[in-house]
Formats: sequence, C-alpha cells, structure tokens
Amino acid sequence: MNYPEVVLQKGSERALLQGHPWVYSGAVAHHPADLEPGALVAVRSHRGQFVASGYYNPQSSLRVRLLSRTEGLPIDAAFFRAAIERAYELRRHSGLLAHTDAFRLVHGESDGLPGLIADWYAGFLVVQFHTLGMEHLRPAVLDALWAVAKPRGIYERSDVGTRRADGLSDRPSGPLRGEEPPDNIAITEHGVQLFVDVRRGQKTGFFLDQRDNRFMLQQLAAGQELINCFAYTGGFSAHALKGGARRTLDVDISPQLAPSAQQNTQANCPPGSTSQYLAADLFPFLDELAERGPRFDIVVLDPPALLRKSAGLEQAMGVYTKLNRNALRLVRDGGLLVTASCSARVSSEDFFQVVRRAAQGARVTLRLVAFNQHPPDHPVDPAFPEGRYLKCIFARVYRG
Repeated sequence: MNYPEVVLQKGSERALLQGHPWVYSGAVAHHPADLEPGALVAVRSHRGQFVASGYYNPQSSLRVRLLSRTEGLPIDAAFFRAAIERAYELRRHSGLLAHTDAFRLVHGESDGLPGLIADWYAGFLVVQFHTLGMEHLRPAVLDALWAVAKPRGIYERSDVGTRRADGLSDRPSGPLRGEEPPDNIAITEHGVQLFVDVRRGQKTGFFLDQRDNRFMLQQLAAGQELINCFAYTGGFSAHALKGGARRTLDVDISPQLAPSAQQNTQANCPPGSTSQYLAADLFPFLDELAERGPRFDIVVLDPPALLRKSAGLEQAMGVYTKLNRNALRLVRDGGLLVTASCSARVSSEDFFQVVRRAAQGARVTLRLVAFNQHPPDHPVDPAFPEGRYLKCIFARVYRG
C-alpha cells in the first residue's frame, strides 16, 4: 500500500525504530497539505527510510500512532485479524483462561493496537475506540473481533474523555453486533462469582487488572475482618469472603454502587460471615477513622488515578502518602495492608517511597510480602514504558 508520507525531523526516528508506538508533534518535519485527520500514513526518516505505518491526527500532540513496521502491509481486516489472534494466543498461553471467563483481549498499544480496548465478559465483548484514527478503522476492527473472538455480542463503551482530546465530540455507547448483553453479566474468577454492569459500570464495567491481587487476598483472608476502601462493586471483598473472611466493609463515595457491591459480596459470603456497604467520601472518612478507629485485620486501599499530568506529581505523592498513612493506622498489629496505584505517572519506585514514608508517619514497621504489577491480559511492551501503570503492594504491619 502506498500511504501518504509523514517525514520526521532528523534523529526523531530513533525511539520509533526501537519499538515506541508514538510520533510526537515536534518530531514531524512535513506531511501532505491535504492529509485528512485519521488517515493512514507511512512514516519515514528525514533520509527517506521507512520507519512504520500508522494513523495521523493533526489535532493531537501524538501526531501518529503506529500500527505496522512492515513496509507495504495493508492496514485492513486481515491485519487486525492477525493482531487480535496474536493477542488472544498471548492470553491463552498464559493459562489465564483456566481461571476466569473475563479478561482483556486487546490492551491498546501493548498489543500493537493503539486506541483500542476490548474486554471479554463471559461471551460478550465490550469495546472502546479511544482515538480518531481507530474510529476511522472501526469496520475492519469489528469484522476482525467478530471473526476471531466469536462473541455472542459486541457492546460499545466509548464514553471516554480521551476521545475529546483526540478531536472526537461524540461518546458512543450501545450494542454493535449480535445479542445485547444482560443487565448484569455473571462472570467467574478463581471460583468467585461476580456481576458486571457493562452499560453503566466504570471503564468497560469492571476492573479486570486487579484480578491477581483479588485472588491473592482470597488466599489470605480466612477468619479476617476487612475494610475495602474505594470499593467500587466490592470485588476485593467478594474474594475475601470466598476465602473465609469473617466480616467485610465496603466503602465508596457512590451510594448507587451499593446494590452491585452487595450482590457481589452476598454471592460469595459463607455462613456466619457478614458484609456491609457504606457510602462515604474516603478522604475525610479515612482522616476521621484513623483517629477514632476501629481497626481491621486487612485494609484494602485501591483509589482511582490521582495523577493525570506529570506536573502534579509532587502533590499526588503527598495525597497517596496521606491515604496510606491513614490506612496503616487502621491495621491491627500483624495485619495486612493491600495498597494500589493505577497512576501511570507514579512509578514503581515512587510508590515504594510513598509506602515507606507512610509507614514512618504511622509509626509502624512493614514487611512487604508482595509487590505486584500487571496481569497477563494487561501486558507491557518494554519499548512502551508509558504502558506500565498498575502497582500493588501487600505488606504486613507491625506496631511497637
């Protein structure tokens, strides 16, 4: 295929040749004057060397997002089918599918498909088109997903702010192909039954990336009392109850989440155990609770991303430190803190330092027993370090 050519500034091809998938605006020397936003292009070095092909957007600071590094390869349904088959095989070979019927099938840049998310929920695919270029490729993408995954239905949840940043004003949501999903899709992970609302839930309906950490908690929860902060629909608590937890308390700012959280916890609650849901703003709530108690055997702290731009790193680190300090003050001697960050701009080392400083402030001693990152259905391409975002620490807490 002879796509229109985008020519780079001298030296700007180095990171791209090493595998990075983004061409920044400052790296572009020139392009055809009549180039349409979202168009497929060939990227060449200032000497004319082919670098890659991808889609172009003059309205974005990321001028080109790369798709293929094979010169002349058409970006069509066959291309997407091969890429999605490769993504599926990665999940299958990880052994993941033996433990769950819900997983991320396509993880954007880390699967070579920037701007595309596709999550599988017990036979239904939920997709997000984040970018203008991927939006233009929608028919070929859907054909490939339908052919490879063979879902009962495909549902769209492209109601994401990143579309606006890419020049798209609409935020579509609704069925695209096949059956409409039920109001709540029943999924299982490591023996736990959970219910996912793909129409109104956050992201595509559920936070699949915390699966391994939920399972690790399940194995440590027998006989324990747990508070789950920023609980969303109670996934951590459901796993804890499956593992034999005596009592769980889910806390989230949204009272609308209570029915979903209670459905998930009650489906996994053993005889003699109890689960509760409390709607509260966690920031002042944890301040108060840290002062007056009670304490818990396990505290789970999984806040939303607190940092979008690197300029706010210092402030975000302070907020993370205070949250973790208050959480540590709630843990009984010998108990467990499970704390996570999904802010990509907070590095693993940054998060380690947050927990270290929080322990000093809470006057406790910690022993980190696990420092987990991405599960196999949220892979990381080493050439794309921006794709690393999830950090989760399990730490035993000692007083005195």
